[in-house]
Amino acid sequence: MPKYFGTTEGIIDWNPVVQACEQCTTGDKNTVTSVVDRSEAEAEGPLLESYRGIINTWQNAGYSLEEIYWHDYYPGEHFDIEIQNKFAKIINAEPLRVFVSEVDPGRNVPYHWDVEDKEDEWLKLGELKRWVCFMDKPRWGNILILEDECFHNNPQGEIWEWDNYRSYHAGTSMGIHKQYMFHFLGRPNK
Repeated sequence: MPKYFGTTEGIIDWNPVVQACEQCTTGDKNTVTSVVDRSEAEAEGPLLESYRGIINTWQNAGYSLEEIYWHDYYPGEHFDIEIQNKFAKIINAEPLRVFVSEVDPGRNVPYHWDVEDKEDEWLKLGELKRWVCFMDKPRWGNILILEDECFHNNPQGEIWEWDNYRSYHAGTSMGIHKQYMFHFLGRPNK
């Protein structure tokens, strides 16, 4: 089960980050087609099978694959790298993959786990942990389901530590505002 970790309140001002993402036109738009194309070009073996497995799960459940998309924004490229650095200090971890996800109103990213291309390389260096931060103000209809927990209207800045970095999760924006979440995969400092 995910565990409450704490808050960034008084340490990180998320409002400028949300604003930067809202105004950004160069974030990664992820569609099922782009994920398939990227995985077919770059992945092989178990990694490629993981991508295919998630997409097959969505197809078998009856999702319209054309309707599934989301955007990702990265520190140092789309928002200030200092946000990543401050967050890393709060959770006492070295960043490996950090991003902000955006889901538009009326969209969802169904049941999945995040396949990481560099997972094997990172695991050789030690334990991997993942955290999520509710970086936006609470917005009606913005929902994250992580394992068996449903998160809605969480306070801005609230941090949750995942039980397993490969945990299944899903996000949706059923209201009138985009959903912004801050994701941090890293190696805990000893």
